[in-house]
Amino acid sequence: MLASVALCAFWGGALRGSMALADAEGRSSDSAAWRVELTEDARRGDFGWHAEARLSCEDGRTLRARLNLPEDAALLQGQSLTVAGALRPPSETAAEYYWGAGLAASLTVSGSDFPSEERSLDSTPFVSLRQRALDLIDAHGGGNAPLLQALVCGWRPAIEESGLYDCFKAVGLAHLVAVSGAHLSIVSLFVAGGLRLLRCGRRATALTSALFLIGYVAFTGMPVSALRAAIMAATGLFSLWTDRRNSALSALGLCLLLFVGIDPSAALSVSLALSAGSTLGIVLFAPLLSSAFAGHPRLKRVVGDPIALTGASALATQPYAAALFSQLPLLSPLANLVASPLFALACLVGFVAVLAACLVPVAAPWLIGVASTACAPLSLVVDALASLSGTCLPIDAVPLAAAALSCGLCLALWAWWPRVSIRGLTAAVTGAALILGLLRFPFGMAPDAIVMLDVGQGDAFIVRSGENVLLIDTGNQDALLKAALARQRVGRLDAVAVTHSDDDHCGSLPVLGDVAPAAALLVPEGLPACGCRACAELMEAAEAEGLADDLVELSLGDTVRCGRFSLTVLWPERLADDGGNADSLCLLAFWDGDGDGAAEWTALFTGDAEAEQLGQLSDRLPAGGVDVLKVGHHGSKKSLDASLAERLSPAVALIGVGEHNRYGHPSQEVLDLLDASGCATYCSNEAGDVVVAFSEDTLTVSAQRQG
Repeated sequence: MLASVALCAFWGGALRGSMALADAEGRSSDSAAWRVELTEDARRGDFGWHAEARLSCEDGRTLRARLNLPEDAALLQGQSLTVAGALRPPSETAAEYYWGAGLAASLTVSGSDFPSEERSLDSTPFVSLRQRALDLIDAHGGGNAPLLQALVCGWRPAIEESGLYDCFKAVGLAHLVAVSGAHLSIVSLFVAGGLRLLRCGRRATALTSALFLIGYVAFTGMPVSALRAAIMAATGLFSLWTDRRNSALSALGLCLLLFVGIDPSAALSVSLALSAGSTLGIVLFAPLLSSAFAGHPRLKRVVGDPIALTGASALATQPYAAALFSQLPLLSPLANLVASPLFALACLVGFVAVLAACLVPVAAPWLIGVASTACAPLSLVVDALASLSGTCLPIDAVPLAAAALSCGLCLALWAWWPRVSIRGLTAAVTGAALILGLLRFPFGMAPDAIVMLDVGQGDAFIVRSGENVLLIDTGNQDALLKAALARQRVGRLDAVAVTHSDDDHCGSLPVLGDVAPAAALLVPEGLPACGCRACAELMEAAEAEGLADDLVELSLGDTVRCGRFSLTVLWPERLADDGGNADSLCLLAFWDGDGDGAAEWTALFTGDAEAEQLGQLSDRLPAGGVDVLKVGHHGSKKSLDASLAERLSPAVALIGVGEHNRYGHPSQEVLDLLDASGCATYCSNEAGDVVVAFSEDTLTVSAQRQG
C-alpha cells in the first residue's frame, strides 16, 4: 500500500511539475513582479549564490524555481523579497534535475533588483534569530566559527569554503554537519543520557528531548529536510528507547506517506532516501547492536549506544551513499566512534551558548568563545584523521544495486539476530576490513595502456605501465573522477601532471589524496610564480594536499618516465598566457615495449593547446606523426586544422568532452578532419572510459560503452 500511494503521489507530482514547466515556458519571455520566498539556504556556486524558492505572481499562481542571486546574496531559508524578472525554462542538460526536484524554471535576480540595506528583507522571527546567531558566531567564533555555524545553525557555506567539510566527508562524518536523521539522533541520545544521569523520569526525558529537537530544528531555519530529519530521528530513538520495532516501523511508514503526499518531488529526494534508510536501520538494528553491550551498562551508555546508532544507520545507507558519492570512507567506523561524543558536546554546548548569546548580547563574546572552544576537539580529531592519505576507497556502483546490497546486509544481520555478540561483531568487522583491503590493493597487473577517463566536460588521462601510474589532469567533477579511478582499479599515483590551471583540468586535485594519493605534482615551468587567480588557486590546492614540497616544474625537453613510457615536454617554451590554454603542457609519449631503446608506439597529450600552438611544435614530432592523439581543447573549432591533422596522422584520437556541453564540443569540423585522415575517434561523452592497450605488435582499443 505504501508503495502504491507513493507511486500515485510521484506521478501526481510529475504531472504538476510538467504543467508548471509548460506554464513557465509560456511566461519565459515576459518580465513580471514576483514575490519570492526561499525554501532553502542559498548556496555559493561558480557564478554567485543560488537557492530553491517558491514564487508567486499577482494573478495568484505559484511555482517552485531556482533563484540565481548576486555575488554577495547569502540569503537564509524563509527570507522573502519582491523582484522583477523573466522566468527561464531549464536547459536540456538541467531539465532532468529540475523535473526531479519539482522546479519549473529559473529566475535571475540582478544586483540592482536585490534589496539594499535601506530596504531590508522580510524575515520571520525565527529567521531573524538565526541571522543574529550567525552574525554573533561570525564576529566572535574565531577559527571554529564555520564549524559552529554548521552544527548549531545548519549553515554550511562557510564550512564548505574553509575546506573542513571535505575533511568530514573524507572520514565518513558528513552526516554530522548536515541536519540529518543520524545527526539529530546522536545529539538527542546524549541529551537523554544526560537527563538520565540527573535521574529524570522517562516522561520528563522524552519531553525535554522533544523540546530540544524542536528548538534545534528551529535554529536551523526549519527547512523541510530538517523537519523530516527530526521526525525520522524521533522515530528511530523511540525504537531504541522502547525496543518496540513494530510501532516505530508503522510510524516510519506513515511519515513517508505524509512526506511524499505533501510534496511528491520528495519521492526522488536523495536526502529523504538517506534519512529514511538511516531511520530504518536504527529502528531494525540499533536495539540489537546495543544489546551486545548488555553485560556492561556503563560501556553501553558511553560506547554501545553511539556505536549502535551509527552502525545501524551505516548498515542501511552506506552502500547507497558510497554509490552516490563514488567513495567509501574506510575510517568511518573509527571516526564515528571517536567523534560522536565530541560532536554531541559541541552541539549541546554550542546550542545553549549561542542561544544565550542571542538573548544576552553583552555576554556574546564570552559565550561564543565557550561554544567555539567546545568545537575545537571535534575539529582537531577530524582534521587529524583526514590528514591521513588514502582514507577512501573509490567506488563505481549503480545506486540501485548498492541499495540491493544494503537490503542483503540487513537480511543477513536479521538472520544472525539471536547469536549477536561482541565477539561476533568483531569477527564481522575484521572480515569486512579484509575484503576492503583486497579492494584497496588489488592483485594482478593491468596491461600497459593510456586510458581516457570519463569525467564529463574536462580532461583526465591515465598513463599506466606495470605498477607505475601517471595521471594527466583531473577534470573538475569529483564523483566522476573517483568512479573512473575505481573502474580502472587505481589506488595510488606516482605523479599527477596538470597541463594548465583551468578548473576543468585541475579542479578535482583536492580529492586525490583521499582515494589515490600522488607522490608528486608536475606543472609547466613558471606556473607556480604566475600571479593569475587560477594558478594561485592551483598552488593553494597543492599546498592543502601536501604536494607543495613534491612539486616539479617541467621545462622544454624534460622527460618523465612511467614504466615503459617516457614522456618528453614539447610545449610551452615559456608561459605567455597566464597559465591558460596556450600555455598547456604538451607531452610526447614513447612506449618501448622490448626495452631496445626504440619506441614501438607514440602518443601526444596536448591539454587545451590548439592548432596555433601545435603548429609551432610540429618539427619536434616524429616524422611519421603519432599513433595516439589527445585532441586539444576538447575538440574545439581551433584545436585542429587540415595541415595539422595530416602532419599528426593519428591512428586513434581521444576527446574528453561532456554530454550536451554548452560549448558545442567537439566541433563537427574537427571530427570530419579526423575522419578524413582515417583515424578512429573516441569521445568520452559517447564511449565513456577508453583504454588504449599497448603491445609490441598492436594497439587494442576498448571502450566502456559501445555505439
